[in-house]
Amino acid sequence: MRRKHLPARKGMKETRSSCDVLVIGGGVAGTFLSSLLDGKRKVTLLESDLKDNCLAKRIKVSGNGRCNFFNEDFLHPESCPAFLSEASRFLFASGRNYASETLSYLTDRLGIVPFCEGRLYYPFFNRSECVHSPLLEAFERSSARLIHGRAVFIDRKGKTCRIENREGSCLLSYEDVVLCCGGRSYDRDAFPSGLLPSLDIPFYPFTPSLCPVRVKEKIPSYLVGNRLRGTVSLFADGRLVQKEAGEVLFKEDGLSGICIFNLSLSVCRVLRKKATAQLSFSIDYASHDGANGDGSSLSSFPFFLRRYLSETGKDPFRPLEFTFSSLYPFRHSQASFGGIDPSLFDEDFTLRSDPTFHALGEVLDVNFPCGGYNIGFALIGAYRLSERLRR
Repeated sequence: MRRKHLPARKGMKETRSSCDVLVIGGGVAGTFLSSLLDGKRKVTLLESDLKDNCLAKRIKVSGNGRCNFFNEDFLHPESCPAFLSEASRFLFASGRNYASETLSYLTDRLGIVPFCEGRLYYPFFNRSECVHSPLLEAFERSSARLIHGRAVFIDRKGKTCRIENREGSCLLSYEDVVLCCGGRSYDRDAFPSGLLPSLDIPFYPFTPSLCPVRVKEKIPSYLVGNRLRGTVSLFADGRLVQKEAGEVLFKEDGLSGICIFNLSLSVCRVLRKKATAQLSFSIDYASHDGANGDGSSLSSFPFFLRRYLSETGKDPFRPLEFTFSSLYPFRHSQASFGGIDPSLFDEDFTLRSDPTFHALGEVLDVNFPCGGYNIGFALIGAYRLSERLRR
């Protein structure tokens, strides 16, 4: 990966630089957008990570190294699930399906060949590098400038951004700025704390999401590491909030698994509305995948389940109940909940009050369950915004 650093600061003097489009954050959205603007605008991509191949690095760990980068739901506006409703205006407009156009670009122009498992899109060879490498190569072919540093302040009125790095600081002027700096998930325990407040734009503080949950009940050691398939229900103050089918993984202090990750999103929504809500999980292991096993004998139960029922005095086939304590920290989350209010933006990701300011991806308060939605939304957003910025 080529590196083009800002000029070193001489003494106490602050250096200055300029570009047409400043893209803050070299994640999926920022990397893709920068490559799409090649030849149209003078682009500077700012990334705080100094490591090699730092761009779009979340792709490498997505789907346990397989990279679920898209979902069939994006392609069908007439049958989108309810949770996509808040994003639908960004995905479909004026009779166009930007998701379909984005997927065609990834396939035809970047050579990313998709393989579908149900509604989930993976690269054909089932390895994340088969998505990561084409994105990096597209950026390398572009004329975009990559600099390393941290944006600490954006002056939207003056159209400048203050950047700090190991070599000092720089005041970079721009015509358009795109915020693609993500949230606080995975390996990002820190977020530029002064950046969002400096924008004078309403935003919700970040909390972990798509992550394991801690529970108040003690998890015995013989349960830890075991999985139990069934239907998990989330209750808030005794009211059913959501059900998810799948496998629950027992951890030392809580519950994990894709179904728990998806329910953690509803936990965040409930706690945003009522921080004192009493949350609980109910695991119905007597039925799953349309089958009912309540006629099974206890001898057919896995040993860990038989032992747990015996020691706790719980009735067989009755759901297991656990009381929510807290979400796991950011480093264990696949995404973060919160960000800038998306209702402030037009359909092309442009701030209504400032046509030179744009935001993409996880920094927006648009939240999705597992299933390729977060990466897909970042890719679609970059494709759509690039159309505006190329004008």
